[in-house]
Amino acid sequence: MDKEIEIPENQILLQSIVSLIDTARNKVALAVNNELTQLYWSIGKRINEDILLNGRAEYGKNIVSKLSDQLTLSYGTGFNKRNLQSFIKFSTVFQDIEILHTLCTKLTWSHIREIIYIENELKREFYTQMCIHERWSVRTLQNRIDSMLFERTVISKKPELTIIDDLELLKNEQQISPDLTFRDPYFLDFLGLHDSYSEKDLESAILANLQNFIAEMGTEFAFLARQKRITIDNEDFYIDLLFYHRGLRSLIAIELKLDKFKAAYKGQMELYLRWLERNEMKEGENKPIGLILCSEKSPEQINYLMLDSNEQIKVAEYITKLPDTKLLEQKFRKAIELAQISHKKQ
Repeated sequence: MDKEIEIPENQILLQSIVSLIDTARNKVALAVNNELTQLYWSIGKRINEDILLNGRAEYGKNIVSKLSDQLTLSYGTGFNKRNLQSFIKFSTVFQDIEILHTLCTKLTWSHIREIIYIENELKREFYTQMCIHERWSVRTLQNRIDSMLFERTVISKKPELTIIDDLELLKNEQQISPDLTFRDPYFLDFLGLHDSYSEKDLESAILANLQNFIAEMGTEFAFLARQKRITIDNEDFYIDLLFYHRGLRSLIAIELKLDKFKAAYKGQMELYLRWLERNEMKEGENKPIGLILCSEKSPEQINYLMLDSNEQIKVAEYITKLPDTKLLEQKFRKAIELAQISHKKQ
């Protein structure tokens, strides 16, 4: 009898102590990361100032090389030449002390080391804020950079002031915009689809690889339903996939299309969104958003329908087999240039 009472009490005590230990360890890890990251910045700043004062590049290289040898001898490989160069880069890229303190509390040194080598300032700020907001691991951050996530978001095709405003909103208010959320194109190469497949095959493959699909969509997407049935005028309609986005506080209806975008798809999505707004939207939520995923976009039709500036309906391509990286990069650069020219004309 006593033993039956003692076992659950011990379990509760054990769980309580484990929780205390884990909490304390997390606090210590955060404190250590904070101190080390600030130390690395200070070392970089000190070396950088010394190099700048002397004004000679070769002299600076010699300083870094000698310092690296001496520090490695005393403190190990954490202060090798490559790391010292990262410390210098860190202090150059982030010169504002307030920004430094924020970064130290929200990102690890391993995250920061990846971010500082992104040369474009807006792109660097995008990855910084998205990394903080979505709590990416270092590997996820590397994958997002390698998959050219910035170039694939709608935000990259907007004027610089719009990008800055959206990033400031995310940074200061933790509010993410649809332009930061949706991509174009989506990489669905993990589905393993062959040359010929149906919409049902595509949908089934997505559900079978739901974790990878959500990783590609974004961490704040939550799956709700497949083939969501809605009835209008005694006729049944089916939404392919229904998600909820926590940051946007919106239902997300996704329609999968094997062919190019057609104007009729807009009317179909509008019908679904109005139904969701009237029947499924809860108090405090924002209006539902529709994403039409096509094998190919129809730029002129999309332009005439003014879907480029539509906040509720998004159109994007999906790619099931990745082409050469250089070709992708050229495509993204061209798309960004054309979009920015279009904005200037408006």
